[in-house]
Amino acid sequence: MADRQKKLETAEKHFSIGKDLSWNKGDFAAAEVELKKALQIRESIWGLFHEDTSKAYYEVGRSLFGQKKYTESLVYYRKCLRIRVTLYGKFHTESKNADHCIRLVVQAKGLYSGREVNEAMDAIYSSMQHEIAGDTYRKAGRNAEAQLEYIKAAALEEYFFGKSGEILGDINRKAGIKAPPPPK
Repeated sequence: MADRQKKLETAEKHFSIGKDLSWNKGDFAAAEVELKKALQIRESIWGLFHEDTSKAYYEVGRSLFGQKKYTESLVYYRKCLRIRVTLYGKFHTESKNADHCIRLVVQAKGLYSGREVNEAMDAIYSSMQHEIAGDTYRKAGRNAEAQLEYIKAAALEEYFFGKSGEILGDINRKAGIKAPPPPK
């Protein structure tokens, strides 16, 4: 128990330093390092679906956005959104905050019109719903249906955000789809 508390204190220390570096000093690269340390500890102790884990994903996304690493930022903001929608629902203030940040990233990646941004956001929400349905089917032992839901989620992610990326890789692993071998 004491070891767990010590780890949580360490995570909070990294989180506070990273947040200060990001929000007050504008040192996004150093903030990213500290915040990823906090995220790793928080996720190992609390799991993915916890408020503190979601805050760490949010802050890492913000530090990456500040460095103009939009694709990576999108991955962290999307994970934050998935956690917050699961914990609080789509219309909670925390979920809307993550939604807004994703919209900013999507605009920074080159989708400027309101219609394009809304289509990308609809794709993210649809992909998340397919992924959640896949998780539910998998837990029930209905692997064929789970795989189909994961494939639908991956198809949406690929269509809107390209073939590469951590989100697509995570979904494909859940679906049992292996990455192709690297070119020779």
